[in-house]
Amino acid sequence: MSKSTVYVPPGVDSSTAERADSLADSSFVSLQKQEKAAARSKEGQTLVQISDSLWKYLEMGNDTTQIDSVGQEKRAAAVKAFNRGAKSLTEWQKVRTSEELDSVKAATMQARLLNEAQAAFEEAIQLNPYDQATRSRLGQIYELQAERLGRQEAYGTAIKVYEKLTRLRRDSYSPFLNLANSYYQTEQYTEAAENYREARNTYLESVELSIEEDVEVDSTLVFNIALAEGEALRYARDAESALEAYRIAAGYAKTDEQVRTAESWTEWINWDDGNIAASFARDSLQSLAGQGEFAAAAEGFRALKPRLQTQFARDEIDWRLAQAEYQSGQRDQAAERLQALVERTETTSAGSPSDSTYQRYFDTYGTICLNLGREKRDENIRTALKYFEQAAEVSWTRRALAELEAGKLLRNNIETSIEYLERAADDDESLGMDDRLELYRTLVNQHRRLGHREEAEKYLKVMRRLKQQASTSG
Repeated sequence: MSKSTVYVPPGVDSSTAERADSLADSSFVSLQKQEKAAARSKEGQTLVQISDSLWKYLEMGNDTTQIDSVGQEKRAAAVKAFNRGAKSLTEWQKVRTSEELDSVKAATMQARLLNEAQAAFEEAIQLNPYDQATRSRLGQIYELQAERLGRQEAYGTAIKVYEKLTRLRRDSYSPFLNLANSYYQTEQYTEAAENYREARNTYLESVELSIEEDVEVDSTLVFNIALAEGEALRYARDAESALEAYRIAAGYAKTDEQVRTAESWTEWINWDDGNIAASFARDSLQSLAGQGEFAAAAEGFRALKPRLQTQFARDEIDWRLAQAEYQSGQRDQAAERLQALVERTETTSAGSPSDSTYQRYFDTYGTICLNLGREKRDENIRTALKYFEQAAEVSWTRRALAELEAGKLLRNNIETSIEYLERAADDDESLGMDDRLELYRTLVNQHRRLGHREEAEKYLKVMRRLKQQASTSG
């Protein structure tokens, strides 16, 4: 078999020409394949799927050193394909601005013309991947297609378009950002996070390498992209990577609200030592309780508790479970659960929880004991007093209410009654106006019963001042 003749351009060594031909055979698609691909497009392929050859040509165009490697025949064919695409794009523009077509017919025609333009420009790219005008037009087509598909919520198809666009515009962050958003919409969270990260890095690189002077990083943009990346990683159940994304977001935060947002999501992930599935389950069950489905929520919290990794998380779920139990009628069980929670919690010398986040547990326990005491007051006064006593012993933010109730219930034990009432008076600002008036009215009466005129007068003055305040504000 005779060896084919190698064309040696003027000024090029024959061995170099042979080596270049060999490289071309492995790097470029033959004209026959290009014609076959174009034929498939003409046969009605709506959106040209991402193929190995198209990926390759989109990537090849980034290497401007190879511009002269395209022969005249391919250049001419590429120009013809480009012109077909330009014609379809012009027709699309006319349809878009036409007022004579109804919206459905116009949308159908626009879709067809965009598809035709896309197929033609993709054919041109495969013939001449280095032509910048073609690459620019194809990028425009991809953006128009993606915009159209986004309006139709056809995110799966939009992903294919954006994937191509990222090959055309690797130095632009917006295609990666839009691609990430489309992946997020289709719940492909790992892929979304990867493209959010690519968008962030591409943007920062564009600022770093900008030829313009004094170009500053848009911190809000980077913060939002990193925040979106963290969100996608949360849904992907990747705790470590999500924490890193939120750490980056916090680094670009410029407002207190942004700082709090990044910190709150970091706390959310760390709630059960990175057990993201448990955090999602907790939120879902709390939402169920918020809808009034207390029995179902309680059942869910009971099932969740054994799957938790830390005592901190188990304590919170016990608190949420007790609230759901109380609301679903299991009040004794709720009180016992909160009692055990409060008793095992480390406290300060003043009786307050050492960890301030536990204060809400104490508040709920005190509130439930107070409510149970009020419910039992007409049924069993001794049981009611026990609940009021218990509520008065717990360091919660409205303990004065329990002390007031105990003081009223113990009217016949005057001295003990006054002890409770005066403790309530020490924190009377936690009471509402009606409760404050009742507190001081009772103190006046109890001191009068003991013959303590000065004390009675002191509390009477407070009561009159409060009445004056109430009438003025009213």
